[in-house]
Amino acid sequence: MRLLRMSLPLLVVLSLLNGCAEKEKFIVYGSLQNESEVEALIKEEDYVDRSTVIQYDDSMLVAVQIKPWEKWKKTKLEKKLQKKFDEKYPNKEVFVSADYKIFYEANKIKKDQIEDNKLSDKITELKELAKEET
Repeated sequence: MRLLRMSLPLLVVLSLLNGCAEKEKFIVYGSLQNESEVEALIKEEDYVDRSTVIQYDDSMLVAVQIKPWEKWKKTKLEKKLQKKFDEKYPNKEVFVSADYKIFYEANKIKKDQIEDNKLSDKITELKELAKEET
C-alpha cells in the first residue's frame, strides 16, 4: 500500500510530461529539394499549427492545420499561404489546403510510404476531395 502511495504521484507526473511532448509539426515527404525553404516559409506564418508537405515532380501539396483561434479565417489564411507559395515557386504547381481531411490523408500517404508512380494519382485524388463540398 505504501509503495502504491509513493508511485502514484510519479505515474501522474510522467503521464503529464508524456502528454506535453511536442509532436512533429513539419513533415516533408517525397523530393526533399527546397525542404529548408519550404519549412521557413511555413514557419513565418504564426497561424499554422502543423503542416505536411508532399513534393513530387513539379508539384507540391501543402496541407496545414490552422491554430484553433484562427479557424474562423481559414479560407482567407489558406489563400494567403497559396499566394505566398505561388510567388516563391512560380514554376511549380502548388496546392495549399487547410482542410483537416486533406491533412489527415497527406499524413497517411507519408505513413504508408506510397511509391512515386502511385503518388501522383493519390495527390490528384486528394485535390478532387478538397474541391468537394461537404
